[in-house]
Amino acid sequence: MIVLKSFATLGIQTFASATVILFARTVEAASTIEITCNILESVPTVVVTLSKQERSQISPILSFLPQYFSAKEAQYKCQTAAKKLHTFYSQGRMNYLASDTIEQKPVVCAVERRGLKCDGYSSEILFSLDRPVDPTELLYNMLGKDFKGSRPSSLRAVNRIYSDLRPLWWPFR
Repeated sequence: MIVLKSFATLGIQTFASATVILFARTVEAASTIEITCNILESVPTVVVTLSKQERSQISPILSFLPQYFSAKEAQYKCQTAAKKLHTFYSQGRMNYLASDTIEQKPVVCAVERRGLKCDGYSSEILFSLDRPVDPTELLYNMLGKDFKGSRPSSLRAVNRIYSDLRPLWWPFR
C-alpha cells in the first residue's frame, strides 16, 4: 500500500512537472522574435521585436550614427547586421555583442560568451570602420538603452565591451 501510494505521488509529480514544461514551451513557442533594420529618428537602427499573441515590444539594438557612418554606409551595414543577428537569434547562438580592433580597424562582432575576441572561433564580425575610433566607445554609443549598462565601464573586460543580446526586459533570460 505504501509502495503504491509513493508511485501515485511520483506519477502526479511527474505529470505536474511535464505540464509546467509543456506550458513553458507553449508560451515560448507563442512568441516570435524579429530583427530588422528600421529608420528611427533619421538613423538606420537594428531593432528587435518580441511579439507575443497580440502584443509586441520593440527595442533598438544598434544605431548607425552619422558621426561614424555615411548615410549609404549606415543603411547597408544596418541591414547586414540585422540579417546576421536575426540568424543568430533564430539559431540560439551568439549571446553578446563585443568590440575589438582587428588589423588596426575597430570592429563590432557577436560572440557566444564574454571573454572571446572578435577574431575568435565562436565569433562573427558584424561590421568594421575604415577610420580609427575607440571600439569600446563606438559600440557603447551605438547601443540602445536596453542593451547597455548605466556606465561603459560596467561592461568592460580586457579592453572590450560586452553587451548581452537579450534586452533588459527579455522574458527568457
